[in-house]
Amino acid sequence: MWSWLSVALSSFISISADESNNPRQAALFKTMSLLMLVVLLWSDGGAAPVIAGWITLGLLVSVAADSLYLLGRWPKWCFSAFIAAQLCYSTSFWLQLSGEMVWWLPAMLLAIGIVSFFLLLPKLDQLIFPVVVMGSVLLQLNWAAGEVWLSQHSLSSALGFVGTLVLTVSAALLALHDYRHPVKGGRYLISGSYILAHSLITAAMIL
Repeated sequence: MWSWLSVALSSFISISADESNNPRQAALFKTMSLLMLVVLLWSDGGAAPVIAGWITLGLLVSVAADSLYLLGRWPKWCFSAFIAAQLCYSTSFWLQLSGEMVWWLPAMLLAIGIVSFFLLLPKLDQLIFPVVVMGSVLLQLNWAAGEVWLSQHSLSSALGFVGTLVLTVSAALLALHDYRHPVKGGRYLISGSYILAHSLITAAMIL
């Protein structure tokens, strides 16, 4: 319990520092939040080592991506790191699957993604290519986590699925806030939902 409260407190300090235009402090405390999730993951020992390894890799790559983003350096490497982290997470979910897949789930997710894309199209302009790439990776992440939930019907799998959906919402808010129209309280919403997503995905492997 205290460990999760420490993650929340560190995340709040990071968000406040980002809002106060202190990127170094924000990067430091967000790094602490994600590293504490790594410690929680391995100290519990509930997840299979290979799955915990992929989650850990995703968290560590996210540390690099967040630091580059908050410090405003190497945007292409930052974007690639975010993609790599999502692929690590999706691998951890795909490894939990066996047997037949439920094909209505990816069809539904794809339909929602297409409708959302065309609704946001007037606001995207030159962001179309990165949005399509990011959206495709997030869609298969949602699919993987959703398949695990449908096959296991457990609280932990539900947390993982919700975590991937929250991560998708956070990414959409980030794109709109940074590149089109600032969202009121955007930094708190984006950073808060981002840390919440990582926490839920990690918790899904612990419970």
